[in-house]
Amino acid sequence: MKLSDLLLYKNIVIQAHDNPDADAIASGYGLWLYFRMKGKKVRFIYGGSRPIQKSNLTLMVEKIQIPIEHAEALYEEPDLLLTVDCQYGERNVQKFSAKTVAVIDHHVTITDCLPELNEIRSNYGSCSTIVWDMLKEEGYDPSENEELATAMYYGLFMDTGKLQEIFHPKDKDMRDELELRLNRATLVLLQNSNLSEEELKIAGKALSGIDIHKSGHYAIAMAQRCDPNILGVISDALIEVEGVGTCISYCVLDDGIKLSVRSCERETRADELAAFVTVGIGSGGGHVRKSGGFISKELLEKEFQRKYGVSCGNDWENAVQKILNDRMTEYFEDQDFYYAGTDQVPDLSQEPLYQKMPLPIGYVKATDMYPVGTYVSVRMLEGDIPFVVKEDTYFMIGIDGEVYKNDEAYFLSHNEVLQDHYVITGEYSPTVHLAVNASDFEEEAGMRPKNLQDYAKTCIPKTSSYKLHAKQLTRRTKVFVPWSDSYMLGKPGDFIAAQKDNPKDVYIVARDIMEKTYKMI
Repeated sequence: MKLSDLLLYKNIVIQAHDNPDADAIASGYGLWLYFRMKGKKVRFIYGGSRPIQKSNLTLMVEKIQIPIEHAEALYEEPDLLLTVDCQYGERNVQKFSAKTVAVIDHHVTITDCLPELNEIRSNYGSCSTIVWDMLKEEGYDPSENEELATAMYYGLFMDTGKLQEIFHPKDKDMRDELELRLNRATLVLLQNSNLSEEELKIAGKALSGIDIHKSGHYAIAMAQRCDPNILGVISDALIEVEGVGTCISYCVLDDGIKLSVRSCERETRADELAAFVTVGIGSGGGHVRKSGGFISKELLEKEFQRKYGVSCGNDWENAVQKILNDRMTEYFEDQDFYYAGTDQVPDLSQEPLYQKMPLPIGYVKATDMYPVGTYVSVRMLEGDIPFVVKEDTYFMIGIDGEVYKNDEAYFLSHNEVLQDHYVITGEYSPTVHLAVNASDFEEEAGMRPKNLQDYAKTCIPKTSSYKLHAKQLTRRTKVFVPWSDSYMLGKPGDFIAAQKDNPKDVYIVARDIMEKTYKMI
């Protein structure tokens, strides 16, 4: 769905969920500005029994002058009702009638009855990011409006645990772009109005009742209903406890359960753990050390009945605690570790031999983008990967838009180089950013973020140079590689592989990549 698709309607009502948060307010404000600019009759409302009360939100509405209204009823049926940061019919969304309904949201879809007009991106950290991206597609740049830039940045800030739980590259792109244009004074004021005395007591109570599992070196803390950013305060304190390597704090809200995840262990990435404990019941991700997640009540109820044969009976706190304990136990017990380049690798020499197929892939010589010595970060769906640009650095682009690095000698010996332009496919087109404060180079166009698509050329792998032994995994497997501080994660169905001529060069190949690019000899 595009925003221009909605311009058919004259009378538009934008609706946030009941008791809206900063992200819902910012998202709706961006849409209100767009439709007003297009000459539409537009209102921005929310329902529920209570008007906005939290100090940071009332301050946000007042300082930025956001025209949001608390509505108990609609006395005129709109041509279009557009729910934002929520889905029509959810329990925390007061139901108003309308001739047509549309949805823009970043939460997991829990119904098969979504209206035809919808834009759901459940892997985004905030709804503000979706609206930002949709506005840019229509030629409306939110960064040119200081108030909107401030609101959207703050919406992302609050929905991602103060930017510590960002995991989608679009969230990072919006963060980087808006932080150069927002009102810093207003942002600082909002950021320092988040924590009330009552919420400080909630954090203290949660920490006093933590559940520490010494065998797994992890802890779980339940907090009573609170603003989700309080969970970050709890987790940050909990991870400093002796013997706690990973932790999760959570609270039950009207629309679901919010999680905050932390890890200080090399063997556990917080983003991966968040994704694991929420799979099938929500979504999770973020940073290597700090991450977050969300669990749908409806999906949690279904999982609880499937797993335990009974209903959770709306005892959400007990249901979450039981599911999290079981999944954390499974996580730490059902995994294997290998260390590439050492003797701690599996012997794959007797496994089937595979050869890479001659499918076109992309390449970019790094010095065509940035000078030698520049410290850059390649942004892709898998995360941000830092590199130092050297004279012989090449960025390689796989068939799904994944990016990795080759040196020139390896690149030339393993690929037939063509000059044809390479078209990158996939959900997100990788970009290269300076791995320093971008604002230091704001006026230097040559040092701004650049899209690999603009520089990509084509090469064909030499099949004789890519031969490997591989076997399919039956357990979650983590391979630590010399060129990264983190690990490659393999799930059941993926492959663990080793170069035929270098059996200690072990790595993970995702199942879909293996099937698309390799054939068994």
